[in-house]
Amino acid sequence: MLFFFFATILNQNTSAQWSNVSTGLGNKQVFSFTNNSTNLFAGTFNYGLYTSTDNGMNWTMAGIGLNNRVVFSLTTFGNYLYAGTDIGIWRTSNNGAYWTLIGINNNTIYSLASNTTRIFAGLHTSGLFYSSGGSNWFISSLNVINIKSIAVNGNFILAGAGGNAGVHLSTNNGNNWTATSLNNKSVYSLAMNGSNAYAGTGGGVYYSRDSGYTWTRSSLNNDLIYSLAVAGSAVYAGTELNGVFLSTDNGLNWSQLNDGLPAGITIYSLYIYNNHVYAGASVNGVYRRPIIELPVTLNQRIFMQGSYNPVTDAMVSDTVSVYLRNAASPYEVLDFVSAVVDSSGYASFEFSNAVNGVDYYIQLEHRNSLETWSNMPQQFSGNSLNYDFTTDASQAFGNNIIQVNASPIRFGIYSGDTDQDGTIDASDLSMIDNDATAFVSGYAVTDLTGDSFVDGSDFAIADNNASNFVSVVRP
Repeated sequence: MLFFFFATILNQNTSAQWSNVSTGLGNKQVFSFTNNSTNLFAGTFNYGLYTSTDNGMNWTMAGIGLNNRVVFSLTTFGNYLYAGTDIGIWRTSNNGAYWTLIGINNNTIYSLASNTTRIFAGLHTSGLFYSSGGSNWFISSLNVINIKSIAVNGNFILAGAGGNAGVHLSTNNGNNWTATSLNNKSVYSLAMNGSNAYAGTGGGVYYSRDSGYTWTRSSLNNDLIYSLAVAGSAVYAGTELNGVFLSTDNGLNWSQLNDGLPAGITIYSLYIYNNHVYAGASVNGVYRRPIIELPVTLNQRIFMQGSYNPVTDAMVSDTVSVYLRNAASPYEVLDFVSAVVDSSGYASFEFSNAVNGVDYYIQLEHRNSLETWSNMPQQFSGNSLNYDFTTDASQAFGNNIIQVNASPIRFGIYSGDTDQDGTIDASDLSMIDNDATAFVSGYAVTDLTGDSFVDGSDFAIADNNASNFVSVVRP
């Protein structure tokens, strides 16, 4: 079944295979990519930086000052482009024409990444440094050297190290660090997409569903993974000598994607740009192909009031339905899907009709919870959207969710609308009371706590909400 699905995806992209796009670049090894609003950049081994203004079809050398340098890593921050090289960090403000060596001199900079407030640099013989402006650099508290990879998602920072030092995680923008469960592998590449994270090691790809705290080894488990790139639920992995592998299910299963690539090629870097995936190769420079067309994915976090336990900060896993609705009245349903939400509140919903760049209201439905809408319309970008209903009341339209924990602060959708009429009232209380009197057990709609018994605890939740006249709030 997996092979059939993968083949179907490829057949939907009849022109989709790797093509060499190295005019002007030649037979150079490409270790890194980045882009700004007009240019695509490629960092090479011993030949500095190259740039393209036509999506990689033609390349020219960029960078007086970067000639004959190894460009291990690239990133943008503010109005500047940064390059991590074999002798320090360089910076330019003019599309790479002129470069200045601005920090951490005489050090090999394996990795660079940035968010809106900081740029991060991973060093070979030292640890991880950060800067708020790029001129002054400070060493972080991460007591690990040989930082080969960095991934950033807001204030969540992952750092992957060589020497079997594994992956380390910061939740506060690099100020403090903790080791994750992936602690005995050399990590050459990292990627994040919402709460999904991926690590490329000397023994294959590991994936995480909780932003990098815990890791599971995937079925791609025999290759050295130099590079990773993510587009929605599609994950690309660049290997040593075996080209590219693709997963279409968030890293669970993998197939080779080497049509158009030479045999025995090593892929040092992968990058998503303008609906293509670019591969920096060990021979012939750069290859590219169209991104695999996949359903768009909503990565979402939801808690249900009744089944959430504030002591364990977890809930009973259950199925939730999500409707994507038009952002304008009458808010018609444009797509719909159901998925199982895990005990931490996470679930991924894949939509076949939704598209990037269009406004949608997110509407939640659960078998005994109150219908809940997102606070405002949301858009998919790059085939994915991340939305968290648990962080604040303002995440729901009309603030129509309830706080279920004070430390950590958590919000959940109201429980008790057992008849799904949009109001928690006497009719719901009557259903719960009748089932409690009859000692109903199992997967019952009146079991709000998810403990497989209908009793007074379920009635109390619904009764409190009914007393507060809780009902649906819609646009």
